[in-house]
Amino acid sequence: MDIEGRVAVVTGGARGIGRGIAAALAKAGADVMIGDRLDDPRIGSEATETVKAVEAAGRRAIAMRCDVTDPADCASLMQSAVEKLGGLHIVVANAGVQSTIPVLELELAEWERVLRVNATGTFLTCKAALPHLVEQELGSIVNMASITGLRGSATMAHYSASKFAVVGFTESLAAEVAPHGVRVNCVCPDGVRSEMTLGLLKQHTGIEDDAKADALWTKVASDRAPLGLSVEPSHIGEAVVYLCQADTLTGVALPVTAGAHVK
Repeated sequence: MDIEGRVAVVTGGARGIGRGIAAALAKAGADVMIGDRLDDPRIGSEATETVKAVEAAGRRAIAMRCDVTDPADCASLMQSAVEKLGGLHIVVANAGVQSTIPVLELELAEWERVLRVNATGTFLTCKAALPHLVEQELGSIVNMASITGLRGSATMAHYSASKFAVVGFTESLAAEVAPHGVRVNCVCPDGVRSEMTLGLLKQHTGIEDDAKADALWTKVASDRAPLGLSVEPSHIGEAVVYLCQADTLTGVALPVTAGAHVK
């Protein structure tokens, strides 16, 4: 699919990986509707910066409040993309939450919170988009999974379960909608530098200084990856663009790890 002139929706698009995806899609020629929790002032401010990044690439951008666990919000986000940007061709279900807790300490409320945002939120995002994509018999959906959706990880059973669900849902939906010209893939990152992952790093190390945490992240990430690189939000954006353009790919779970998943 030629992305030039297409309209993309990115949930969780205000910052981190979401911003990297929005910027990459804009660079490839797409207009972007950014869905996020804009009722949080900090996220609202971040969304403004993402809109500026898209506009700097010469494309249109709109930020809109969206809670991906609310079916009405998801439906409104897709309809707004059609009405305000002129269509809907690409949907990136990126919104997600993460925490690290051993199973013996994991409360039911936290298990349900992570599954509801990561797995149910992906389902609701895709479900809201499908009527538009199926009707026009054209579209690309990219869901955000994780390398922990391909193999488990200690202290991340709830997060891993949610991402295994995303991978399975992606493969099933890809088979279901392929006859309608809609492709569905997912990206499986491993430790992307973002506010979420740096926050977890600071939590577990006791480091409070942002620069020190960032330097430690770069060293740890590059040491564990055979390519010696830290995966950045821009790299995830490049992978999303690739999956949107690759007309023969559907049902794919693409690791983006600088090789860490084979080490």
